[in-house]
Amino acid sequence: MTSSRGWLRNMLIATGALAATGWAAYRLAERRLRPDQPQLALARGHRLLRQSRRVLVATGRWDDLEFLIGGTLRLLAQAGADIAIAGPGPVPVNPTWRELAVPHALVPEELATDQTYSPAVQKAVKRLWAELEPDAVLTFDADFPARFLRHPAHELVGHAVIDLVLADAVPRAELLAFGTRRANVLVDVGPVLPAKLRALAAPAGAPGADRFLGRGGTLERVGRRAPRLYAQVWGHLYGHAAGIACGEAFRAVQPHTAPVGHGDHARTAFDGLQADAHARTGSGHDLYPL
Repeated sequence: MTSSRGWLRNMLIATGALAATGWAAYRLAERRLRPDQPQLALARGHRLLRQSRRVLVATGRWDDLEFLIGGTLRLLAQAGADIAIAGPGPVPVNPTWRELAVPHALVPEELATDQTYSPAVQKAVKRLWAELEPDAVLTFDADFPARFLRHPAHELVGHAVIDLVLADAVPRAELLAFGTRRANVLVDVGPVLPAKLRALAAPAGAPGADRFLGRGGTLERVGRRAPRLYAQVWGHLYGHAAGIACGEAFRAVQPHTAPVGHGDHARTAFDGLQADAHARTGSGHDLYPL
């Protein structure tokens, strides 16, 4: 009896410790991802939906778009925006967002994951940008990525896009980077969350699903629900501080010049945390008029 009680007590202690550790990790992640000014970020998200009419999305992996910005794509489409999505070949045959956007292949093959820069990708982005003349461009935040979301292909495309903007090599457009840990724009995707979660559900005939998860078993059901659960948790991490159930966050990247040395100018990207430093360089303009 004594050993039985001791085992039960140890189990309760271990369960409590695990729950406390999980809660502490969740709160730490929330503090690291939340926008510094949640309500202002939310207002900027509303402005993005209202004002964007031609949108270009540059991605390194087609399959990640639903998880990362599937809600924003749906809200932009509902607002009447023309959306083009560009990524590495081959273009998916039947993507979940097929009714929302037109796909374009940046390069004919998948991106090499051992590279950090690709002239071919940068040239393709520049050519498509000039052709479409977007007023908003969305890409992965290669400068300040959230570690959980990092992938070499996303970072390669993100660097190509951000570098083009900072070099003034493309027509002016609002550049927003997703998968970021320095969010200053927040989109409330609650109204379209059910549609996003349905799209994240793995198709019944997914290649390899039966082999790894088992047909009709518990592991299969868990595997199909995992992306939806992750999306809800991730959306809550971004949106909780602004009082919304699920948000998709971006870093608005604005090139500006700051005087350095003897009249030289350094080009940099506003990352949402350097407003005071930027003001000290002599520019007091609001980068995000509402």
